[in-house]
Amino acid sequence: MSIRSVFKSCSMSIGCLIGLFVASAHAGVVIGNTRIIYPAQESQVTVQLTNDDTHSPLLVQAWIDDGNAKSTPDQLNVPFLLTPPIFRMEPGKGQALRIAHLKDKPLSSDKESVFWLNVLEVPPKPKLENSEAHGIMQLAFRTRIKFFFRPKDLKGTATEAPGQLRWKLVSDGGRQMLQAENPTAYYVSFEKVSLVAGGKDINSDDPQMIAPGGTQRFALSEARLQVGENVEVHFTNIDDYGQIISHTAPVTP
Repeated sequence: MSIRSVFKSCSMSIGCLIGLFVASAHAGVVIGNTRIIYPAQESQVTVQLTNDDTHSPLLVQAWIDDGNAKSTPDQLNVPFLLTPPIFRMEPGKGQALRIAHLKDKPLSSDKESVFWLNVLEVPPKPKLENSEAHGIMQLAFRTRIKFFFRPKDLKGTATEAPGQLRWKLVSDGGRQMLQAENPTAYYVSFEKVSLVAGGKDINSDDPQMIAPGGTQRFALSEARLQVGENVEVHFTNIDDYGQIISHTAPVTP
């Protein structure tokens, strides 16, 4: 089965991936980063992959998408060249992916842009007798991580950006929500967001990434707060190195 046919049959949805994991298998490709930062002044960046399976070779395909998780490699139009796009990884060996920005397709120079790196692995066909092969299911795994293109000389730093977010309570369709405004040129990725009032944490069930200059609303599980009540927000963000950083900030009514 080719990588293309595996991708089409599975559609590479989250539900499909969950189903694959339930099937008592594990992914063999390990990516050396939890996210990728591409400084605009660099000619290229390198991402290291390792085949963690010490017994089986893997066929791997890699590509970058612009946010549509369902898009296939032949449908993409992103300003990057990734090499090699398809390769074989021997057991316990590594492979470097090289990503270069195509200069004829410029991106915003005053704020970050975000894309996603996809790594799809297909294990080899098991060498079994015909009678045994009927009970074998071949599984493919995809890993998808954030890929940030960071222009040179942006104001401030990515480390400072989470502390500059502005938080307030808003009403949306009669439901109270927590709203964050990002005045910086950087994306902020959340791991957890919760409102704290009267010593009680009111969690958000949908912490999401907030774009540069953007606004993001977070649904609260049980917020019933009065205007003017003294509250604050506790949140954690994921930094350039994949570390979880905690913050506390005031909330305006």
